[in-house]
Amino acid sequence: MIRQDREISMRFVLGLAVLISAPNLAAQPYQQEEIEFRQGSELLSWCRSEAEAYFAGKGIATWQRSGRHHEKGNLLIVEGSLRTGDKDVSVSCRVAKGARERHAVIEVHDEP
Repeated sequence: MIRQDREISMRFVLGLAVLISAPNLAAQPYQQEEIEFRQGSELLSWCRSEAEAYFAGKGIATWQRSGRHHEKGNLLIVEGSLRTGDKDVSVSCRVAKGARERHAVIEVHDEP
């Protein structure tokens, strides 16, 4: 009888531990692998995607994209523009070479 009570107690404790940790497991967001920028062309692609997503979130269509990239010391820089409606909107991005995506900066100028 005592042995059976211990097994029930152990099962209860293990079950309780699983239930307690389950919300923590479910609350963890999906982790996408971050980009690590080594070249200006990588930042150019990222900048274009982020700018398009920014305007898509506002329900504004974009087309006629243009952009160029260059380096200034250890800084990767992108300068470009998107056509939104009847207006050209300039977009710039920058990040330190070797830095991850979370450290990249995007600036949208002259919004429509």
